[in-house]
Amino acid sequence: MTKLKTIKKNKPICLGSGLVALDVILNGTPATPAKLCAGGSCGNIISILSYLGWNSKPIARLSKNNATKNLLKDLNSFNVNTDLLSKALDGSTPIIIHRILRDREGNPKHRFEFRVPGTSTWLPSYKPVLSSTVESITKEQKQAQVFYFDRVSRSSIDLGKYYKEKGALIVFEPSSYNETKQFHESLSIADIVKFSSDRIGNYSEIFPTPIAPLEIETRGKEGLQYRLQLGTKKGWQKTPPYKLTNIMDTAGAGDWCTAGIINELGQNGAKSFYSAGRDQIERALDIGQALGALNCIFDGARGIMYNMDRKILDGVIPKIISKKEISNIPANTTNRIITIKNFHFDTLLQ
Repeated sequence: MTKLKTIKKNKPICLGSGLVALDVILNGTPATPAKLCAGGSCGNIISILSYLGWNSKPIARLSKNNATKNLLKDLNSFNVNTDLLSKALDGSTPIIIHRILRDREGNPKHRFEFRVPGTSTWLPSYKPVLSSTVESITKEQKQAQVFYFDRVSRSSIDLGKYYKEKGALIVFEPSSYNETKQFHESLSIADIVKFSSDRIGNYSEIFPTPIAPLEIETRGKEGLQYRLQLGTKKGWQKTPPYKLTNIMDTAGAGDWCTAGIINELGQNGAKSFYSAGRDQIERALDIGQALGALNCIFDGARGIMYNMDRKILDGVIPKIISKKEISNIPANTTNRIITIKNFHFDTLLQ
């Protein structure tokens, strides 16, 4: 039976640099309270790994405002270590509206918005960590098992190089492709590259052969495909998805998949990844996809965390992977999620 890999007594450390945002989840009528959650790919994956038992630490350059206060409140509720988050007047706390909708057939869909509703005012966006702070970060955090980044910047690359030398597994998840030296430098230091076909649809054309030891392309309803730099099987290998009923929201499925893969392959850093065979890699992909599928039955990019105890999750994932019928999944809704009635965006910027 395929189970989630357990965490050892000495918790592995995952550092994440990139998009750490405040998600404002809007679902239903204006009378429905807004839900405020930590978000962004980096914010989600770091939070998920903490929920799975890791010592996870986001690295980000945030602002001093109420958006940051709500973001930190959510992170702290899941024991995420926030020591490497900076709060400064020249920082920025991105705010993303996550609007959950239904199409004409009643199927769920979601939309991300970046402007204040009803106005042309842009919400705060991402600012990278300054490269001048890399030395102080590495002095404070000398070691890590995994370094994850989802945005190309000088600081992320330099941090990745430093932790790679220390034996960390480097995971790069680009949100888009651009023909720059820094993008290719990011690929060159990555052990695992994961991307969505929606964001980079021509990856195989740009890179006919693998650049990283493991490359993963998620394909939505079609599951994912992967290819290895070394091995007897060449080219992309397809892995079908797991499908559950009563889907509520598909946002965050890719982040759960990434976190599941990291949990399975990165607990001992790069060493555990490079000692894994193809069977272990495919097992990690299966667990990642099962986690992603399960999250789709809840609202929000990290709905599992607010609705399911970690111990219950351990029993559900093997059933999904064995393709047994899953019904009446036990859940225990927590009071951790921040809800606000009569919500106004201007309050977040104060």
